[in-house]
Amino acid sequence: MKVVDFRSDTVTKPSPEMWEIVKSMDDSKLGDDVEQEDPTVNELELKAAKLVGKEAALYVTSGTQGNLVSLLSQTKPGDQILVEKLSHIFGHEVGSAARIGGLMVYAYPSNKGVPDLDNLEEMIGDPEDVHESATTLLCAENTHNFYGGIIIKPDDLQKMKIFADKKNMKLHIDGARIFNAAVALNIPVTELTQYGDSIMFCLSKGLSCPVGSIIAGSSEFIKRARKFRKMLGGGMRQAGIIACFGVAALESNWINRLKEDHINAKILTEGMRTYNLPIKVQIPETNIFFVDFPKEAPMEKIMAELYENGIKVFSFDHKIRFVTHYGINEDDIQYSIETIKKVLQKFF
Repeated sequence: MKVVDFRSDTVTKPSPEMWEIVKSMDDSKLGDDVEQEDPTVNELELKAAKLVGKEAALYVTSGTQGNLVSLLSQTKPGDQILVEKLSHIFGHEVGSAARIGGLMVYAYPSNKGVPDLDNLEEMIGDPEDVHESATTLLCAENTHNFYGGIIIKPDDLQKMKIFADKKNMKLHIDGARIFNAAVALNIPVTELTQYGDSIMFCLSKGLSCPVGSIIAGSSEFIKRARKFRKMLGGGMRQAGIIACFGVAALESNWINRLKEDHINAKILTEGMRTYNLPIKVQIPETNIFFVDFPKEAPMEKIMAELYENGIKVFSFDHKIRFVTHYGINEDDIQYSIETIKKVLQKFF
């Protein structure tokens, strides 16, 4: 039975070109990264920093670790930070900002990731009030996972940055899928990253590396971040053996390959909108979209039937999320359109 895994772009596996680089590795390309002596990690960090327009970058184990290291490096315990209410930092990083960083985390409402700045101002602590702690960091997620891969446009990021500067806050961009945003908008990624004092992006999602993420910012930021990475157990030694995948992934042709995922998401949604069933299929901006089901829909049974027919997805309440990625081709998309239709027709 054919299996098509739409659960996440985290299920991706390396490209043949990546494996060729791994095969070429030897001891001369490895060193102790805690001592900043691994030439492959150093190459990756320099390449990443240049790509996103920052002074320096740091290789971390995951997006979650990258976000936490970024938060710790720009705040102190007791500070307030502002995060979007459906953001990954707020809901899916195990409360690390509060537990480890000692931060007071306030969640702001938004229009698909973009806050109303007037409302946001009301959430900021008064630095002159002896009773209140300082609000020192504003966070944005781009693309935004739980709004279906929605892009926060450069103009909106600029407004957030101007607002943050006026309020003496830093702006952190959780850019796990920032390259999806840049490719979809057909702009250099720096048009998005320029507004972040810090930026995190994942190598292990659409870029298909087996492990790792990057954080980038000023040299001083990365100097602090390196110490916090060590504190969190992320000081890897001969890490070049995994960092080499990232060196390959940051080539322009591999980044531009993300267009294929966006096209496949569009084809899949167009097919699903022909079903004439009581579902609402989101129009994708990138490689993620949600399908809304009626409240009376038997979601557990639908999910079980999809799995039995080789369609792997995640559900959230009465929504199912689809994520297209490397490893899913056009034949898989056509197969999925027909298979999903047959499954759903059993329930409606």
